[in-house]
Amino acid sequence: MAKQIDQRLVQAMQALAAGKALDASLLCEAVLSEKRGNDLALALRAQALNALGHYDEAMQSINQAIAKNKKRADYHGLQADMLTTQGHFRKAIAAYDKALKINPTHHGVIAGKANTWLRLNEPKKAHQLLQPIMNANNADVTILIAFAKTLMAMDDSFEAAQCLLDRLPATNEPNETRRTMYFTLGKAMEQAGEYQSAFEAYTEGNALSPSGFDIEETYETHDQLKALFPAGKLDSLPTSGIDASNRVFIVGMLRSGSTLTEQIIDAHPGAYGIGESEVLPKLINAELSDQQIEAWRDVSSDQLTKIATQYLNETQEGNEQKVVVDKQLGNFQFVGMIHQLFPNAKVIHCTRNPMSMGLSCFAQKLPPYSNPWASSLEAIGQFYSAYASLMAHWNHCFDDILEVPYEALVQNQEQWTRDILDYCGLPFDDQCLRFWESGRTVLTLSQDQVSKPMYVDAIQRHERFGSLLEPLRQQLP
Repeated sequence: MAKQIDQRLVQAMQALAAGKALDASLLCEAVLSEKRGNDLALALRAQALNALGHYDEAMQSINQAIAKNKKRADYHGLQADMLTTQGHFRKAIAAYDKALKINPTHHGVIAGKANTWLRLNEPKKAHQLLQPIMNANNADVTILIAFAKTLMAMDDSFEAAQCLLDRLPATNEPNETRRTMYFTLGKAMEQAGEYQSAFEAYTEGNALSPSGFDIEETYETHDQLKALFPAGKLDSLPTSGIDASNRVFIVGMLRSGSTLTEQIIDAHPGAYGIGESEVLPKLINAELSDQQIEAWRDVSSDQLTKIATQYLNETQEGNEQKVVVDKQLGNFQFVGMIHQLFPNAKVIHCTRNPMSMGLSCFAQKLPPYSNPWASSLEAIGQFYSAYASLMAHWNHCFDDILEVPYEALVQNQEQWTRDILDYCGLPFDDQCLRFWESGRTVLTLSQDQVSKPMYVDAIQRHERFGSLLEPLRQQLP
């Protein structure tokens, strides 16, 4: 008699399919508190933690699941997916092969392996893996999506679009799967030069994206921050006793060249990037607790020193002597706090033409619930306006923020590389001009762009969409 699955794990699977990774994680933890060795709970928790960006914990959990049940191909496949996420592509291929020895026809595993071949720039190997299944006309959507991406990598964007159109609207598929299909279709149509069709596909994908964005709440938060840090009166504010002159914070909007900037600095032997760290927002929010931002007004030098010390302890990673770069873009809200916590730290503000940036956000399948403002052109424009106003305030408050325009960076790489390194207190090193050779794993949406030399193709991308982007343009300052 088959073992009955705990209903909480069924709910966890449903939560994962809906993009609610935190809910799934909590459900799995509840099961594991009662049944520590439940392999399915361990595997689902691993999937949830991976989606939340807790990669080390996720890998530990899936390894525990495999130790409990070595005969589950999907567990080995999930381990391989995680290895791919972390940039360990060859190890991922080996893990996929283990899974396929257990179940040679597991479509999820086959699709995962194909996607990893694509990350390795081996589309022909991905095609050889997927074509027999497509020929047999029994491909599930995971195979279909991987095949469409493979065709795009082989410059057959029309065929890629057609195989997706043949299956859409796919109303019986989970919401996140449908989102992936529409955004992939949009990229295929855009690659084919069919911009109206691409825009329609991106619109469908965004219509499936969770929103709930409230621009008034954003304005209220930003107004509170401006009042808390009035220009011309900052000398009276307390600061920590921490130097941290080797710390660099990169802030800005999504899709603004921040990953590229971080990668340039990280390529320097005297620097290290920690990616999109959640440590600073976590510590600031913990200090505020459930209070309004206004509560920060009462923070003391001792409290600031305590927070700053905790941040440094949690983000050192053995690189105390190097320049350490934190590119959590949302820290643009906390520039005033950063100057109190780390008076000698550097802040780099990455900017980009708001039309190109807005389109890039609109055309990107972002993690669910992560950026609710990014699912409509109007909301993107509204959020950009609020962000630009706050950054203008910070620039009025502080005269030492370095602005790095994406367009200027990609058109004059060497000069801007020199300027960035000089601002960070680093001597010029030509390794930074070949940042893509560093072998560093990048865990952001721009991971493919920074694994190759700079290119200027994206600078005027928005112009190809013409009046379709008018709702964005109307909201911009």
